Amino acid sequence: MNVAFVADSTLGLSPQEALEREIHLVPQQVVIQGKSYRDYFEITPQQVTQAQLAGQAVSTSQVAPADFEAKYEELLHRFERVVSVHVSGKLSGTVATAKLIAGKFAGRVQVLDSLSLNAGLGYVLEEARKKLKEGVPIERLEEAIAPLRERVCGYVLPDTLTYLHRSGRIGGLQSLVGNLLKILPVLEVKGGVVNPTDRVRGFYRGLSTLVERFHQAFPQGARFTLAHSSNAKGLEELRRMLRQEGLVYDGERDAGAAVSAHTGPGTIAIFGAPR
Repeated sequence: MNVAFVADSTLGLSPQEALEREIHLVPQQVVIQGKSYRDYFEITPQQVTQAQLAGQAVSTSQVAPADFEAKYEELLHRFERVVSVHVSGKLSGTVATAKLIAGKFAGRVQVLDSLSLNAGLGYVLEEARKKLKEGVPIERLEEAIAPLRERVCGYVLPDTLTYLHRSGRIGGLQSLVGNLLKILPVLEVKGGVVNPTDRVRGFYRGLSTLVERFHQAFPQGARFTLAHSSNAKGLEELRRMLRQEGLVYDGERDAGAAVSAHTGPGTIAIFGAPR
């Protein structure tokens, strides 16, 4: 069967990078000072970072219904079916919108909730592709990907509490005290939700905690990907830690607006899936 795969831009790849992996991208909306931009198509991650550093209000919202409809129509002229995999429905309305629009295409579009984002979404999408190649009927993909999807997880470390405060995730006093004492949260992305797992003092201690948490999540080893938001120095330190432990990872990508709008520039993350 000739099948196209669609993902939203929380995947953390540009449209060209996604196409190189045979993934067709639909954009989330990035809102800066009340004006909306189509993620990656009308604004780059670097421009989002610049806006944040300039003190501008940055937020994100789900893919526009019209973008879903246009993408599905375009692909169904060339492919028999579409599998559309998206950011956790517990974090965004994107999955619900995708399912609503898919209903217009007479069962030719199968929508899957990744229960993750960024590279975690990517691992779930690739598992769906693998299962199709193994002969799993497209209607049973949700069931087929469940074992891997339940174990996919990510660990996210912000560089400051400032943007968690701006996005309403923490209070002003907590942000002030945390920044003064250099206390940062390590956030776990698993099962479709984001929860703090640790509070660490200092960014580099936080990087060590990311690696520790990853080992605990995957004691038998895993595939994993690094993501970051304009933090070359922090990324190099994380690479050094991984080399010391003999760990080889799949690649690196941008954290994307969906992550950095809440955690800010300087964010570092690891996303993994069982081998």
